[in-house]
Amino acid sequence: MFQNKKNQLDEMQEQKLLHIEKNTCWFAFWALGLSMIVQMIVFKAEAMSHIAGEWIVFMCMCIYLTSACMKAGIWDRRLKADAKTNAIVSVIAGLATAVINSITFWVNLSESEDRVVVMLIVAGVSFVMVAGACFVALSLAVRSYKKRLAKMEEEVQE
Repeated sequence: MFQNKKNQLDEMQEQKLLHIEKNTCWFAFWALGLSMIVQMIVFKAEAMSHIAGEWIVFMCMCIYLTSACMKAGIWDRRLKADAKTNAIVSVIAGLATAVINSITFWVNLSESEDRVVVMLIVAGVSFVMVAGACFVALSLAVRSYKKRLAKMEEEVQE
């Protein structure tokens, strides 16, 4: 059945197939992320039991994409590997987390006078924690990326 192992595609078809596979990968990545967010809001307290499978696949994709790009010396197609970009991305991640947590707490909390205060505290704490952790993680990744890039350039020169 799989006896012919030679590539049957010409260069143009190979490029189109790679493009299709890339789009499929990113669609799956973002669809899994969105699916987990919706399930956290809808299923409230028992969300982790509902998203465990998606979480495992999502994290495997994250780890593979990150490690493969770092090994290849690739940071991003459009974003620079610098502190300014890290800060912007970290703020966006913090805001997204704050909004998701706010919606989740708003849905889960019963009607009470403290509902808004609790929601704002949760939003603020989650923003600070995620933005800070994201900035530190990205800064460490940039340092590792730059070391890897320097090593690769050194190998090419030898």
